[in-house]
Amino acid sequence: MDEPDLAGQDPFELMAEEARQIADFYAALPPDGWRAPTRCAGWDRRTLLAHLAGVEDYTAAGLRGEVQEMFHASGTRGLDDFNAWGIARRAALPNADLLAAWRELVAANDAGLRSRADGMLDTSAGPYPVWRQAFYLASERAIHADDADVPVPSGHESHRLDWRLRFARVAVTESARPGQVSVLADRGAHTVRLVDEECRLPDEQFVAAVSGRLPPEVDIPPRIREALAVLG
Repeated sequence: MDEPDLAGQDPFELMAEEARQIADFYAALPPDGWRAPTRCAGWDRRTLLAHLAGVEDYTAAGLRGEVQEMFHASGTRGLDDFNAWGIARRAALPNADLLAAWRELVAANDAGLRSRADGMLDTSAGPYPVWRQAFYLASERAIHADDADVPVPSGHESHRLDWRLRFARVAVTESARPGQVSVLADRGAHTVRLVDEECRLPDEQFVAAVSGRLPPEVDIPPRIREALAVLG
């Protein structure tokens, strides 16, 4: 795919690495650790993992070409309702069984996506390139890993920030109307311009903004905050 920011990146390995870190973290949690709050309002760590399992349900439906059928079967309206439905499906599972179910889905879906790397995937927005969708899924896992306070292995911080910055720029550009938002990386920060407004964010804050996780106390124009929040 002709996308300079993503050149040399393997999204399938990025997905796998995020999944390994999440799995190892949850496997070592004591019972009370599953009930610890996360950055997602109203979700503890258990609920967050159930949501990640719901994301894998969606991916599996995409691999089967049955996304619309899944939405219809859920009887939900809107993303929030769909997320709640995905979480509720596993409410009765013991913690260990929930983790095992998520890991099984991850293994099957990751293999299926990699085998179709140059193909298309059924999504809620219609057919979409598998290779690019894999970046979205890697980003989803990374965002929620951070939500749950999954530690980043020592020495991996720089590489993880680099690929997330690269994909954040791509995601903002893809989501914006042509010419609406411009993003320029410059010496550890990103300058964002929207029409006649501009702000400069350190790299970590830029990733947070694109993930919809920028703290409210960070003072940037509201329209830019809204325009950047395209992931998560």
